Amino acid sequence: MAFWSFRESDDALAAIDARTGREWSHAQLSRDAARIEEALPRLHRKSLGVLLAQNRYECLAAYLAPLRTGSSAVILLDASLHPALLKAFLEEYRPDWIFTMQTELEFAGYRQSASGVPGLLENEQPQEIEIHPELALLLSTSGSTGSPKLVRLTLRNLEANAVSIAEYLGLTRAERPITSLPMPYSYGLSVINSHLHAGGAIVLTEDGVLRREFWDAVDKYGCTSFAGVPYTYQLLLRAGLLAKKGASLKTLTQAGGRLEPQSISQIVELAGVRGWRFFVMYGQTEATARISYVPWEQLNGKIGSVGVSVPGGSLSIDEATEELIYQGPNVMMGYAECRDDLAKGDELHGVLRTGDQARHDGDGYYYITGRLKRFQKMFGKRFNLDHVEKILSGSFGTAVACYGRDDMLVAAVENCADTVQASETICQIFDLPRTAVKVVAVAEMPQTANGKLDYKRLMESGQGQETAAIWN
Repeated sequence: MAFWSFRESDDALAAIDARTGREWSHAQLSRDAARIEEALPRLHRKSLGVLLAQNRYECLAAYLAPLRTGSSAVILLDASLHPALLKAFLEEYRPDWIFTMQTELEFAGYRQSASGVPGLLENEQPQEIEIHPELALLLSTSGSTGSPKLVRLTLRNLEANAVSIAEYLGLTRAERPITSLPMPYSYGLSVINSHLHAGGAIVLTEDGVLRREFWDAVDKYGCTSFAGVPYTYQLLLRAGLLAKKGASLKTLTQAGGRLEPQSISQIVELAGVRGWRFFVMYGQTEATARISYVPWEQLNGKIGSVGVSVPGGSLSIDEATEELIYQGPNVMMGYAECRDDLAKGDELHGVLRTGDQARHDGDGYYYITGRLKRFQKMFGKRFNLDHVEKILSGSFGTAVACYGRDDMLVAAVENCADTVQASETICQIFDLPRTAVKVVAVAEMPQTANGKLDYKRLMESGQGQETAAIWN
C-alpha cells in the first residue's frame, strides 16, 4: 500500500506533536487528509497548489491530501521563505490554492476557502492551466533562494524512493523518527515518506537540534532515528550532544553534502559505543532524494564514499566526463521553470546525469571527486550561484559575483560601501547564519578576454580572501 493511503481501521500511531503531546493514528491522518482534499477547489481540471510547509501535523495532512486522488499537483515551499521571494514565486506560478498555518499572512488575490478548512486559501480568479496527469509534487532545487526552478515528481517517483529507503534502512512499524529537518527539504520529506510507508510514528517538532526541547522530545517519545546534514553533525559533535543525548536512538543518517572524514570517524566511534547504525548517504532532489548509501557495517572501511546504489536503481560513470549517472524509477520527469512547464511529460525516462564527477573502487563503491555545475550545497540545501547573483544584484543595485565552498558563501559586491550590512542582508534573504556569509567589496568585476566574469582572477587576486572552488 502506498504511503499516502491508509486503512481507515488502522489505529496505530502515525504522528505525535512534540510540544503538546497530541497523537494521531493512521486512520485519523487518513480522515484529515481526505477532509482537506475534499475542500480543494473543483475547477473541472487538475489544480495547482502551494503548501507553505512547516513540521506540523496540519501540513502533513495537507501534503498527503492531493496525493490521495491526484486531483491537484502541489508545490512544497518552506514557510520561512523571505516574503519578497515568496511573492515573486507566486506571481510566476499563480497557484489555484495556498495552504499555510501562518494565518496572519495575506496574499493579494486569495481569500479564505468557503470550506472553512483553516489555512486553506483560494485564488479569487483562477487562470486556465494545463498540468500533466502524472505530475504530483514539485520541490525546489535551490534552498532558500525562491528560485522558480522546480523538480517535477510523480507518485511513482515518490513511492519508489520511499520503498527503497525503507528497504535498505530496514524500517518497521516500530520506528519513531523525529523531524530534525524541514519538511519541504527533499531529505526531510524522504524521512517522512519512508516512515509512513513503514507504518511508523513521526514525532513532529520545529525545535532546532541544539535546543533542550528537541532532545527532551527524543527522550519522552522514544525516538528511534535521527537525520542530519553535515552542518547538523558538526554542531552536535562540537557541543558534545551526540555523546550524551538520545538514549533511545538506534539509527542515524547523514546526507545533504559531504561530511568531513574526521567527523564520520568520530560518529562511527560513538556509534560503536552507543549501539547505533550510522548511514552516510548521497542524493539529489531530482531523484526524489536518495541515490546511494553506505551500508553501516561497511562504513568504517569506506569513509569518504557515497556507497552503492539504493535498491531498484543503478550507478555508472560517463567515461568521457567522469560524470556520475543514476538510473531508477525515482528519477524526476524533468524541471519546471515557469507555469507552462507543468504540462510537460517525462523528459528523462529514469536517467539522471547528476552533475557530480565520481570514481568507484574495486568493491563497486562510488566516491564524488568534483562538480560540473556552478552550485553549492550549504546546510543541506542547494544554492544555484547564478540565481543567487541575480537576486543580490537586484537587491543591491550593483554587480555581484558569488562563489565559495559548502560552508561559506562569498559575495563580491561592486562598490559596496558597507560589507557588514550587505552580509546581514544576504543572511536575511537566504536564511543563512552570519558565519556562513562573507561579503567582499570590489572596485570593478574582472572580465575574461571574451567579456565574461572572471571568477578565477577574482579569487586569485586576493579580493575574495577565501580559499574556494569554482564550478563552471
